[in-house]
Amino acid sequence: MERWRRVLRAWNGRPAGPTVHSISGGEFHAPVIQAETAKVTFRNLRPGPREWAAELAAQVHQLESAECRRLLGHADKRLNLEYTRVAQPGREASNAALTGRQLADAEGIAGIIRYYRELDPGRLVITGAAGAGKTVLAMELMITLLEERQAGDPVPVRIPLADWPTGRGFTDFLTDVLHKTYRWSERKARRLVKEGWVLPVLDGLDEMDPPQANGKPDPAAPRARAALRGINGHHRGLRPGPVILTCRGDAYDVLAAGWCSAESSRLLDAAQVQVNKVRSATALTYLTERATDQARWRELLAYLQTRPNSPLARLLSTPWRLCLVATVYDAEGHPDELTRFHTARKLDQHLLSLYIPALLKPDPTQPSNDPPRHSPTDVHRWLHQLAHYLQTSGDNGEPRTVLTLHELWRMLPRKSRLMQNIMIVGGWMSVDFITGLLPLHHSATAEMTEKILGFGVPGLLAASTRFWRNPRSLGAGARMWTQPVWTVLQLTILSALALLLQANNWHFGLSSTALLPLYVLVVGTYVTPSRPVRSPRSVLRDDLVAGVVTGTLMGLISPFGQGHDAHDLAILAVAEGALITVSFTGGLSQLHLAFAVTACRILPFRLGTFLDWATDLGLLRLAGPAYQFRHRELQEWLATTPLPPRRR
Repeated sequence: MERWRRVLRAWNGRPAGPTVHSISGGEFHAPVIQAETAKVTFRNLRPGPREWAAELAAQVHQLESAECRRLLGHADKRLNLEYTRVAQPGREASNAALTGRQLADAEGIAGIIRYYRELDPGRLVITGAAGAGKTVLAMELMITLLEERQAGDPVPVRIPLADWPTGRGFTDFLTDVLHKTYRWSERKARRLVKEGWVLPVLDGLDEMDPPQANGKPDPAAPRARAALRGINGHHRGLRPGPVILTCRGDAYDVLAAGWCSAESSRLLDAAQVQVNKVRSATALTYLTERATDQARWRELLAYLQTRPNSPLARLLSTPWRLCLVATVYDAEGHPDELTRFHTARKLDQHLLSLYIPALLKPDPTQPSNDPPRHSPTDVHRWLHQLAHYLQTSGDNGEPRTVLTLHELWRMLPRKSRLMQNIMIVGGWMSVDFITGLLPLHHSATAEMTEKILGFGVPGLLAASTRFWRNPRSLGAGARMWTQPVWTVLQLTILSALALLLQANNWHFGLSSTALLPLYVLVVGTYVTPSRPVRSPRSVLRDDLVAGVVTGTLMGLISPFGQGHDAHDLAILAVAEGALITVSFTGGLSQLHLAFAVTACRILPFRLGTFLDWATDLGLLRLAGPAYQFRHRELQEWLATTPLPPRRR
């Protein structure tokens, strides 16, 4: 719509008719002005960073708003988190208030959006204890910024810091996130980052380095300190670039107290706020409103009301534990059994052991009484495999937090590639066998052998290369036809190929099989798509469609010129299209299928469906078009617990 507004403005500004104008004694005709206006008009019609930012904002808002609802458990009752400013020794953002709340209230205390907008520069560090609600507070700020975003404002993008590769610069890291996770082309992503259209919301600085053996934060923390150096070097012009950072309070204090440079100890020119513990009265009100059966909750609520300073009341001072308690005992159970827990470790283990079974229990308020799709034991076992993979799949064996669906084949890389090769060779044998049974007027055995050599063997060799594991999309190839240079180049190659075949009286046989894949590359199927992805499974879906369509089109071309009649051409086009799809254009979707077959004993076969189901259930959450565990404690507990513990 904005493009057409610019067209109308440019059109209305053009002089009408061949009016003669005079400038400094010289005359020129209006068509000259019209030509220059047309150049400016069509130059402005091309989408630029402003339009890209608007598209990215819509994409992020759709994903993060749905994810925020999942984090809140789809409950109407919310905790209005409170936070307090932590004074910095120097180079602190100005205009930071002493206190604030997540949502503005009648008492006049500023909400998080107003608190952030008043900062100069816009740098904010959100710290707090484990489960204090740092991510929820950052997401609340993100969503409000997106809803109130003006045309020139940067787009907040939440990025898990645990996936920052060692030695990668901050600008390159942000570019990689937009390129690989959100599926923007590398050129557009780099331009968005360099021109300041991205507001990084960096989640989990404390998750970059493993803790010490005693569980305390590591003072060295090489990855976190390297990240702080890179973030402090992020500028917009001559001013520090806006950043929102979350970190556990104890880990951030250890970093700030180290004997390192200021750039690697804390975020400079920023305001730091500490998320306060939930007050006993607030926690009691929250649990009372979430309780559907007041009789079962009466003893626990009375205990918390009469003993606000008890160990249990102090433990139930974080949103994560309050959400666990409300979820675990929502339908059944005895909440009063929590009064026997006095340490955080035992309470967390007890609640986490009941969390998955509680989520799988059918809702008694719903009319359907269908059994759950998966058993609690299977869900626990599958999630254990994924959590264990994340704990050991980072650089140098360091933990990660993000599950990217189309890269999960790296859990079993050798077995997955071996299974893919078996699928390719099996595809050859199946198509060759079926071709011998087809009702053809003339035998095509020699031709199919030629196609296996022309497509199957190169496909088998290419399947082991990194290039064949890149996601594909037909959208990129279709858009390349709208580019004049690419259109001329593609038509030139096609014309040269046709003339070469005509001049040498060649057929579409083995001699052309080396040229047809080059044409596929020129069309752009294997070029990284520039259309942003909107769900984790859409990457594999687009890759599958691209592979099938490409193989089918090449199969339609392949049998021509070999003396077949129309009947044989139709049958061989389908057969050779299947051969090319299986052996040459399978790509990443075929590798994922090979991984699903290989890992069917430790993971569900329809892995993407299961991950979406677990996300809707509340076990996982979305980090852009990727998955994360609901909470770091849940991931760590599942990684060390292969089977659900038995209840006494």
